[in-house]
Amino acid sequence: MMKPLPSLIALFLLVNATMLVTACSSDDLEVVEERVAFEPFDAKINGICYNLSADAKVAVVTAGDVYYAGEVTIPSQVEYEGVTYTVEEIADEAFASCQNLYAVKIPQSVRKLGEGVFYECPRLRSIELPEGLEEIPDKMFVRCHELKEVRLPVHIMAIGKEAFSNCSSLTDMVIPEGVESIGEQAFFSCSALTSLSMPNSVKRLGWRCFAGCSNLVGVRLSESLTILPEECFAHCFRLSDIRIPASIVSIEGHAFSNCVALSSLDLPEGLITMDRGVFENCTALTSMTVPASVRQTGILLFSGCSHLVTVSWPLQSIPEGTFKDCVGLTSFTVPEGVTWIRADAFLGCSHLTTLSLPATLINIDSGAFRDCERLEEVYCHSETVPLPPYSINAEGIFENVPISRVTLHVPASALADYQATVPWNGFAY
Repeated sequence: MMKPLPSLIALFLLVNATMLVTACSSDDLEVVEERVAFEPFDAKINGICYNLSADAKVAVVTAGDVYYAGEVTIPSQVEYEGVTYTVEEIADEAFASCQNLYAVKIPQSVRKLGEGVFYECPRLRSIELPEGLEEIPDKMFVRCHELKEVRLPVHIMAIGKEAFSNCSSLTDMVIPEGVESIGEQAFFSCSALTSLSMPNSVKRLGWRCFAGCSNLVGVRLSESLTILPEECFAHCFRLSDIRIPASIVSIEGHAFSNCVALSSLDLPEGLITMDRGVFENCTALTSMTVPASVRQTGILLFSGCSHLVTVSWPLQSIPEGTFKDCVGLTSFTVPEGVTWIRADAFLGCSHLTTLSLPATLINIDSGAFRDCERLEEVYCHSETVPLPPYSINAEGIFENVPISRVTLHVPASALADYQATVPWNGFAY
């Protein structure tokens, strides 16, 4: 009868014991464990793994077969088999997932860092970067939770995608003059960051670059930016001090959504587009002037802005859900020039008592004023009865509104038409 299992277990334990002894005895640098899947390397010198280029006499720091720990000082030169090599590069993910790495000193000889060099090093607290760097690579410090401060080299031109994402202890960041781009989610969920100043050299910001910076209070934006990207400052709960530069022509979707401390914001003349939900759930926002230069806005622009009281609106259409759940609106005058009010534009404006509609109004979609349950008076100045296109579901315009108790004021010349048309014939006159 065959019994192979105990032998296999014994072999497994023997192999792993050998690996542990090797890891603890062969390195000068503190190592907590060997990597099960390791990167090929040419030499291990004083506990640091390198790939070597004999022709160029250049050494590249790599992950090799170990997880680095403690405080690591990378030398500017190493000697191996009688040849001296200059350390000029750190490879992709060289220190990634080193759970007990606390500090790293990188020599001035290093000119390039790979992607994700310090990815998920949660106890990394101190880092010295060489002045010759021109880029902070993608995912370099992702989830380095104890990293509090990083001084960026003066020659940096770009901060990569997710470079500091989820660095939850990062309290201060000075972006040096010369940086031209900040990548997607570069500072995503840096929850300890309180202020940020960017130089006018910055021309591009990536998607969600500062989203989730929940303690960010003040921001100085570059005067060279033309676009604020999607979700740029979403969920920045304490953001209250920010000025939109005159150079901005487009604010993309949800750029300021859930910025619940933002009580006022001046939009620049020259702004052309604002996309979906730019100010959604900005519950402290009390007033807003949409510049005359704006040609297009997305849906849900001010949805959930519960303290919004006054708005200046220059467009011919009010898109779907624009003022959804804006319960702070007690009266609203839709300005002359507006020809179309889209579905759910004022859905849930439950404190709206007085509504004035312009003479230019032609179309009102079904549900436009749904659940505006406290309406008392409606002034409609249009001599043509406003209805949904093709008269589809006209009765739904004021759904869940007790219109029989609402007084409707219309031009005398059109009174008969209103009294003969659903839903207008259900109002008190």
